[in-house]
Amino acid sequence: MAKKREKKRSYDQFCSLARALDRLGERWTLLIVRNLLLGPRRYSDLLAELPGLTTNLLAERLKGMEKGGLVARRTAPAPVRAVVYELTPLGAALEPAIMELGRWGGKFMDAPKKDDTVNIGWGLLSLKRRYRGGFSGVVEFRIGERRFELAFEPSYLSVKEREAVRPALSVSGELGAFQDWLFRGASAPKLRRSGRLSFEGDPRAYKRLISAFAPLSAPKAA
Repeated sequence: MAKKREKKRSYDQFCSLARALDRLGERWTLLIVRNLLLGPRRYSDLLAELPGLTTNLLAERLKGMEKGGLVARRTAPAPVRAVVYELTPLGAALEPAIMELGRWGGKFMDAPKKDDTVNIGWGLLSLKRRYRGGFSGVVEFRIGERRFELAFEPSYLSVKEREAVRPALSVSGELGAFQDWLFRGASAPKLRRSGRLSFEGDPRAYKRLISAFAPLSAPKAA
């Protein structure tokens, strides 16, 4: 006999925090939102990026997030031509809360444990919290085979995993070089001189970029 599906529970409290947790309190939901902040993802992408999340549970979470208006499905244009999931405006409005939770969680970060999954995309999202402001321009990070668009505005930084259109500056290198620069306190000019990072584009954008982020309080791995 098939097991009866458990009805989603509610805190049944007339409180905005309780209402938020009614929609976000399920395990994995906030981490799915975090990944979708980088841009649309295929189902297989989410499954690969979130080790430990089973396919059945991912399907259940996405279904609930769609029903709650946080996520929408669409067919991406060529060359992808696949169904992708993306945040709706309601889901994208969670970004400030995600950033503040990340800021608080940073108090418990030191170095990755042996079994921790490390994803440079998550590290780049954390740059939003360290952005000093005052810079306008688009920069592309070419980290190995991955491409990220960082769109700087005077008081906001957008980070998306995609190729940038007409970036003012492109930064290329292997994962370790970006981790050393952005999360371990290595000097960008030294990495450039050593050839581990290359910077192509507007020299003014280069100068603004290397001073755009507040330093970490202590060396940490991304």
